[in-house]
Amino acid sequence: MSLKTKAIQAAVCSVASVLAIVFTIDSELTVSQNGLRHIANEEGCRLKPYQCSANVWTVGLGHTQGVTQKTRLTEQQVAEYFVADIAAAERVVNKLLSQTPNQGEYDMMVSFVYNLGAGNFTRSTLLKKFNQGDRIGACNEYPRWVFVNGKDCRLKQSNCAGIPKRRSIERDVCLNGWQRG
Repeated sequence: MSLKTKAIQAAVCSVASVLAIVFTIDSELTVSQNGLRHIANEEGCRLKPYQCSANVWTVGLGHTQGVTQKTRLTEQQVAEYFVADIAAAERVVNKLLSQTPNQGEYDMMVSFVYNLGAGNFTRSTLLKKFNQGDRIGACNEYPRWVFVNGKDCRLKQSNCAGIPKRRSIERDVCLNGWQRG
């Protein structure tokens, strides 16, 4: 195994190990365990920072606040940041909804805010449609969110193929709940 491969592997952490810690943290989260698994698996886990497809320094399970090139985390810290970041995304969703979502809808809206930010969710047609009672229309908005810094992630050369896959899962869970996964 090359030194480069070892260095990359050392920077990657286990999503399962971190989630095991997350599930022991006494929190008031209302995202389901399936929702937490979805977000964590889509984000991936890193103990050392990297620049995401939007060129933002990111560490842990998609944590960006206060991250620099020199940031280093333990799995415990990754879990604690994840719970805090999920709670922040939940606060945004809870504040903006005027309809009551089912668990799959809720989990996917929190995933949206977690990945795309509060501003994008606030301005989204997804939120407008959901609050107008058009649940199917709202769910069908997820696949539209496949652009990163002007790049269309559906195109191979954009190097962000995970984004359309994530949006497809989010749409599916929003429409059908968790029974299929």
